[in-house]
Parts: sequence; structure tokens; C-alpha cells
Amino acid sequence: MKSPTFSLRTRLLVWVLGSIFLIWTVTALFVWLDAKSELEEIFDKLASNRMSLYKLTHEKEELLRDLLWGLIWPMLVGLPILAIIVSGVIVWSNRSLQKLSAAISNRSVNSLEPIQADALPKELQPVLDELNTLLLKMGHVLEQEKRFTSDAAHELRTPLAAIRTQAEVLKYEKVFNPESVNNLIESCDRSSRVIEQLLALARLESATNPFVKTELNLSEFVRKQIANTYHLVDEKHQTIELSEEGSFHVLANEDLLGILLRNLLDNAIRYSPMKGKIDISINQKHDAVYLTIEDSGPGLSDPEIKRLGERFLRMSSSDISGTGLGWSIIKKIADVDGLAIQVSKAPELGGLSVTLRFQSI
Repeated sequence: MKSPTFSLRTRLLVWVLGSIFLIWTVTALFVWLDAKSELEEIFDKLASNRMSLYKLTHEKEELLRDLLWGLIWPMLVGLPILAIIVSGVIVWSNRSLQKLSAAISNRSVNSLEPIQADALPKELQPVLDELNTLLLKMGHVLEQEKRFTSDAAHELRTPLAAIRTQAEVLKYEKVFNPESVNNLIESCDRSSRVIEQLLALARLESATNPFVKTELNLSEFVRKQIANTYHLVDEKHQTIELSEEGSFHVLANEDLLGILLRNLLDNAIRYSPMKGKIDISINQKHDAVYLTIEDSGPGLSDPEIKRLGERFLRMSSSDISGTGLGWSIIKKIADVDGLAIQVSKAPELGGLSVTLRFQSI
């Protein structure tokens, strides 16, 4: 059961003010009793004509001295007592700081679990909460680094083994074999693609500062990305068409959007068959701009669409090689850049249809 929290400031105020009130109450009581006794004695003597004017004046001065001394001596005695009480309260309250300090110093270097310290003052609770939040963030970053290292080792093992195998084949072949060289180049390309995808994903997940958005002409930007990937389209004798209803400007991070579109286009090209078709359209509805990419590939079932974004997920229905990271990057960029993404079956081409929703400006 968690101990109730308390306020260090409130405790100090209660003890200090309570001590002052107690000292002054006792002092006032003693002064009042002493003054009452003295006055009764003076009035007694005056009533019986046993006190002269001179004696009355003397008694008055003596009474004033007693009252003054009665106010001073409690302070002389009370202040040291008050100092002892306040010091005791501070030492007692400081135990919470010592408890928190011990909880931090006794932790292992590899321990990133939240720090548990009960009965802390309210003033220290925000400090503990922020410290636990920092530990949580550090744990998340370390987990990402471990996962990146594991993923890199796992994914690079296969293409590197293939490169070594092809190199050994070339070593022992007596006649130059272009197919072996092509296989070697393909394995190198796959390794390069895996490294590029892993680095892009690591950059997205480890970013601490927000990515800056700028105004982009979406039509021009898409045409530029198509031009960069057109050699892949040409290799498979495919047809790629862009239809647009106008020139639309959107706010997006240019680098991130470029990575996202390259992954979408690369998927559409690789999964579409030889002499297949890819349709890209840009249109506006109300206050939003929509970019849709459709391909003539085999498409995905609804359960497979729901699993898009899982790392190293390769659909069993496809024999196309890939890193399994493309959709992880696409989903992450869409989240970072504030883009809505919708995936469904392409109504006309039969493959996959991916629609990005931008806020128009």
C-alpha cells in the first residue's frame, strides 16, 4: 500500500507557527497572571490608604519592568527551543531526500525501471516523476538500438552469405559466367537496400527534434520521384501514368516524403508483373489533397493489409524479394509527418491501392 504524500512546506509552517503560538501563549498567560496579582495588591493598598503617591509611582514603574521582562525572557528561552524544533523538523523531513538518494545510488547501471520511493513530499514528487519519465525514454532508446543491431545482423546475414557464395563460384569457374556476376551484383544491391532501409528507420525512431515541414508542389515532387525510379519501370517494360486535376501545394518534410514515395513506387514496380501498369492520381476534395498509387500486382488480402507495417514481414503469397522494412518506414513517416494513409485493393488494376491524405494550403 502506497504511503500518503505530504507537503514539506506545510509541515515546516505548522511546526514553526505552532511552536511560536505555544511560546507566546504560555508567555502571555504568565504575564497576565503576574500583572493581575500585582494590580490586585496595589488596589488593595490604595483602598486601605496604606500606599502614598510616591509608593504608587514606584509600584507602577516596577510593574512596567516586570511586564517588559515578562515579554523578553520567553523570547530568550523560546528562540533556542524554536531553533531546536525547526532543526529537528528539517532533519526529519530530510529523511525523504535521503531515501530518494539511496534509491538512486543503489540502482544498477543497467536498471531502467521506474524508481519507487514512498512517502515523498509533494515538492519532490514532480522531480521523481520527471526522472522516471527520463528513464522510460532512455529505455525506449536503448531498446531501439538493440533492435536495430539485431535487425541489421539478421537481415545482412543472408545477402552477405549470398555474396560470398557467388564470389566462391566466380573463383572456381574457369569460364566467365555473366549470370554469376549478375547474381553477385544483385546480392550487393540487396545488401545496400537493407542498409539504406535500416538507417532510414533508425533515423526516424531516434529523432529527438521535430522534422521541419515546408511548402511543396506535390505534382512536381511526384514527377521528380517517378523520374528517379523510371529506370526500374523501363527494365520491366511497365507503364506508369500520372493524372492530376491541378497544381496542389501541401506542407510536408521534403526528405521524409521522398523516402515514403520511393518506397511506395518501389513496391508498386516490384510487385507489378512485366508489362504491368501503375496509375498515380492527385486530386482535391474539400480541404484535403489525395495522392493515390495503384498497381497491377497480386494485391493483398484484408488480413495481410492489417499486418502491413510489421518489421521484416514478407507476404507468403508473393515470391518477390524484399527487406520487409518498406512498410515499417512508410507507416512511421506517415505518423511523423501527420499524413493519413489508406490501403485497399485497386478497383481497376486489381493490385494494391495506397492513398495519402494531405492538408491543402
